[in-house]
Amino acid sequence: MKIIGIRQNYGHDAQDSNSMPEVFLMCDSSLLKDGKPFFIPDFADNFNFAPTLVVHICRLGKNIARKFAPRYYDQVSVGLSVEASSPSGALRNAFDGAAVIGDFINISQLPQASTGINFTVSINGEVCFNGNSAMMWHNIDEIVEYVSQFMTLKIGDYIFVCRPDTDLQLAIGQQITATIEQHEVLRMKVK
Repeated sequence: MKIIGIRQNYGHDAQDSNSMPEVFLMCDSSLLKDGKPFFIPDFADNFNFAPTLVVHICRLGKNIARKFAPRYYDQVSVGLSVEASSPSGALRNAFDGAAVIGDFINISQLPQASTGINFTVSINGEVCFNGNSAMMWHNIDEIVEYVSQFMTLKIGDYIFVCRPDTDLQLAIGQQITATIEQHEVLRMKVK
């Protein structure tokens, strides 16, 4: 299983739409799911997170053409891409628990998916981020096509398709919730 992150693919902070966004990888122990709490590690002073949509890969594929990309993912959720203030480099996003994901919803249950999937993230009941997949510079199909040029996508892989430059600070005692189209998919405590 791979966890693939995409940066600079959302809103006004995205790169030039003619170039592809930055790709980063997280290790399998980075995955935090099933509503388990996020325990703030002691190796850095600050931890921030950015909300993102996450797609679940459901089919083995390499060099996937864009028109066939929808065959390779079947579910979507909201995730939190956690980043440490230190150390520098890949370890800022690849530590244990840095890839938080909620429960998945079948894309077939989201009839408006072709025009944009709405998602929100709240901290202690206050909405801190409203997003829509239509704000992505490169849609899910383009991301699947691009990433599959470099690595084989396997059943069970996750792609964090957009990491906005909206960094929100994690603090002990927070309760973070996330929704997709009014369906709660994530409820997590920070300890």
